[in-house]
Amino acid sequence: MLRALFFLWTFMLFTIPITDTQAQGIRKKINGVLRKTKTEINRTNRDVKRIKKTLSPKKKTINPALDTADVVKWQKEPYIPNSGMINKYQHVFSFLHKEQELSFANDPDSRSIIWDSLNNIFYKNSSNDQKLDEDVEVMGWHPHWLGDAYKYYNYNLLSIISYYSYDIDPTTGENWQPDIIDQLRNSSLPDSAAANGVRAFISVTSLTEQNNKEFLSNEAAQYHFTGEILKLLNEKKGKFSGIDLNFEEIRPEDKEKFTNFVKVLSAKLKTEKYSLILDVPFIDQRGVYEFAELQEHVEYFNIMGYDFNGEFSPYPGSVAPLHGLKNQPSLETAVNDILLTGVLAKNVILTLPLYGVTWDVTNIDRGEVAYFDSSIPHYDIVAEFGTKYDPYYDPFSVSYFYYTQEGEVKKMCWFENETSLDLKFKWLKEEKGLKGTGLWALGYAKGDEKIWRAVSQNFCIDSLSITNPVEVSYSGPYGLVKDIVRYKKVIGFSFMVFSGFLILGFVMSLTDWRVREILFQKQSFRIIYSVVFVVFFTLSMKWWLLESYSWYYVLLPVVTAAAIFLINLGFTEYRRKLR
Repeated sequence: MLRALFFLWTFMLFTIPITDTQAQGIRKKINGVLRKTKTEINRTNRDVKRIKKTLSPKKKTINPALDTADVVKWQKEPYIPNSGMINKYQHVFSFLHKEQELSFANDPDSRSIIWDSLNNIFYKNSSNDQKLDEDVEVMGWHPHWLGDAYKYYNYNLLSIISYYSYDIDPTTGENWQPDIIDQLRNSSLPDSAAANGVRAFISVTSLTEQNNKEFLSNEAAQYHFTGEILKLLNEKKGKFSGIDLNFEEIRPEDKEKFTNFVKVLSAKLKTEKYSLILDVPFIDQRGVYEFAELQEHVEYFNIMGYDFNGEFSPYPGSVAPLHGLKNQPSLETAVNDILLTGVLAKNVILTLPLYGVTWDVTNIDRGEVAYFDSSIPHYDIVAEFGTKYDPYYDPFSVSYFYYTQEGEVKKMCWFENETSLDLKFKWLKEEKGLKGTGLWALGYAKGDEKIWRAVSQNFCIDSLSITNPVEVSYSGPYGLVKDIVRYKKVIGFSFMVFSGFLILGFVMSLTDWRVREILFQKQSFRIIYSVVFVVFFTLSMKWWLLESYSWYYVLLPVVTAAAIFLINLGFTEYRRKLR
């Protein structure tokens, strides 16, 4: 705006023939417009700055695994009020203050300390009274083989729980193992979920290429399955919210059949007010998932972000690597691939593992391959390795691993813990903007508080309470002044001792008449000496003995005036006697 007016002004002055009087009038009008425009720009900049301060994102994140000291230290810029002299001269103020370090008592339940930069108030974001943010999903699976472990899950940190699983018989559409479904019927899982405001789902699986080929070519089995699953959902009407569908190893030639099956199933579920979540692999090698077309028919796509390395891997590695080498899949490529198809990030959930994988690497240093040993749940990893070894952190995959040796046998165990999960939660939420995360599987952590704390730190609503720093220190010149004030009693006492020796030496020097004649001959000298002694004395008294600042301001001028008067009176009387 200002630049455009400047060019307009220049163009008019050099191209339009006008008189000096007209030019001055035009110049005044343009200057007036420029001043108004500049004023508006400054006002807008102030408003923007005020909004930024009000919505300050500045906070100190607390990681209980790393912040183990009694206090949490936070280096930050000092507070600048919104008005007044400090605000007006804030550049000078910032120079003097530089930086401040605040120390807060370390509360193990705290997730972060948030600074209200507008009012200079600090809030503690606590893990107590945990409640998930309404805009996120945290999904977990309860495998049937874990029995009644669902009774001990932290439902406050779940929004969806799915019972695993209804495994489809491709010839009939019924479940392969009726006893698993009977176990679901007899469990209180749907009731526990409903009582805690968590949506319950049933996981439906078909895991082999042959079964998928047969089922997707059998319309009668598909029709029967749909009826059976709706019947099962309706047995506890209002307790179930839908199903999550997990078909693995689909043939490329069955792509269209699978897409059509999902559409028909979704339509029938919606008529009964049920939802459909579609589980998808971390890499669609066969190109069988028509994501853009299916997006309108499923509530969420759930990326199964695990088993990147495992039973069929030629070498040990992370079960869920965040990054991978060129042409190697990773969580990053998995998420990017699905988003590039046009699927919205808010329609994607990324599930991470609560288990690890062990390999026998005894002869790997001799050029031999590593051998897959076993998959191991998180609680067994902690029990077997955590009590004897320290884990290694791999920053590339953002995962942890143990390397152990007992006798001739060497083992490596790759796994996820609360720290790696926390970093991956932050990545999928803040960098990718996904709807949420999933945990495979609930029960594998046996209620490990550290795992749940990582969930709460990333997906819970802030539970804020005011907290105050236990100590504040400053750098720069102001920090030096603050230290002087902090130790004012010691400095005050030192001043008194120094003043006492100074006065004693001065008095002793007065025994020589020549010194007296030189020092006290002029009245101006006498006044200066009096003021210096009195200032030293009163400063030391103020910092060492006096607690009331009001008494100090009364005492200083009274003592100064009295001292000057007495010293001059004494010297005048002394000179009179000499005469």
